[in-house]
Amino acid sequence: MMNRTIQNRDAFPWRAVGGGLVAMFLAFGVGRFAYTPLLPLMRDQAGLALDQAGYLASLMYLGYLSGSVLVTKILARCGAVRALSCGLLILVLGTWTMTFGNTFPFWALVMFTIGAASAAIFLAALSLVLGVFLDYGAGWLTAFLYVGIGAAIVLLGLVVPELGAESGWQSAWRFVSVTAATGALVCFFLLLPGQRQKRDRRAHASGREIPGARRSIHLLLIAYALHGFSYTIGGTFMVAMLAALPGVSGQAHLGWVLVGAMVIPSCVVWPLVAARVGEVRITAVLMFLLAVANLTAVFWSARLGVLIAAGTFGSTFLAIPGLVLSRLGRLAGSRKDEIAGFATIIFGVAMVLGPSFAGLVARATGSFDWALGLASGALFLASFTCLLAERATKIPAAAAFDVCPYSCR
Repeated sequence: MMNRTIQNRDAFPWRAVGGGLVAMFLAFGVGRFAYTPLLPLMRDQAGLALDQAGYLASLMYLGYLSGSVLVTKILARCGAVRALSCGLLILVLGTWTMTFGNTFPFWALVMFTIGAASAAIFLAALSLVLGVFLDYGAGWLTAFLYVGIGAAIVLLGLVVPELGAESGWQSAWRFVSVTAATGALVCFFLLLPGQRQKRDRRAHASGREIPGARRSIHLLLIAYALHGFSYTIGGTFMVAMLAALPGVSGQAHLGWVLVGAMVIPSCVVWPLVAARVGEVRITAVLMFLLAVANLTAVFWSARLGVLIAAGTFGSTFLAIPGLVLSRLGRLAGSRKDEIAGFATIIFGVAMVLGPSFAGLVARATGSFDWALGLASGALFLASFTCLLAERATKIPAAAAFDVCPYSCR
């Protein structure tokens, strides 16, 4: 099983791999998760309230949702390269512009714009590289690209808190912008259309509906939305949560660095495991572990408990979307694009609601414990829903990758 190797190694698509990694670094590592280590700095130095911090994160996710809808509609008309160029430019300008204002309405507008830019970068880059990977028989590289997000979390998690403490939160945002500008140049160069070999579009869809697929799809969409709501709470407030713990505040950013470090291997290991036992079963396990991690942060506030929670969070939260979308694509057959689009919308809505809810609860209660507890409850429910989806229909556990460079026996 899956004892195949990559074909045509002499023409391996290194440019597409490099460009895709940098695109993920920018779209999510900068466009979404850079805000996590910046949030405590803005709270301490710029007077940002907890509920306002949640609103900013929600507006960023709302921008991502709006950008996804817009880019999906105009991508075929304008072209992926043009959409990528616009997204990269807006991301660089948006992160730099954050330093010019000192009011919540100004930040809200800019964060919405940054979210839209991250969606444009992600969708345009995916359009440029996915077909290349499939044509080279290396679809597994799509999962590998998420390593770029982990690298961004580690880099920004190490530099931003130190720079912000010494030079102020504006300097930290400028560093993020310079990092984005450097990455944008590299990304655009690697993904220029002239650097890509022509590829044929391949149809992988099947018009045959799998028995029980509709019920399974509905259940998976519910679980996916619950995950989107829950993970954004930890993804937005983790450093702020750690900073609030006694004896940990000075090293709070290291917990976020640990998250990024754990993301890197998880983007390879979990799809390999799913290829053996099935995407939905592994997804249920990962959601359960993520729920336990949240509760660990609540009930075991010692340094070891916090590190275990952060490590578990990092090793699970980014693996789940890829596994769910993989299963949805197999169940949907010829409707896979429609289902994927709907999944993106409901996931985006859930991400908008999560941080706002957590910020309000944290401000009302004075801690993040209740928000984390409710997020854990949602994840337990999502895990159970995945098991119901698994029972609704039975299809063979397929390879998480089109071609796997390792033996999976």
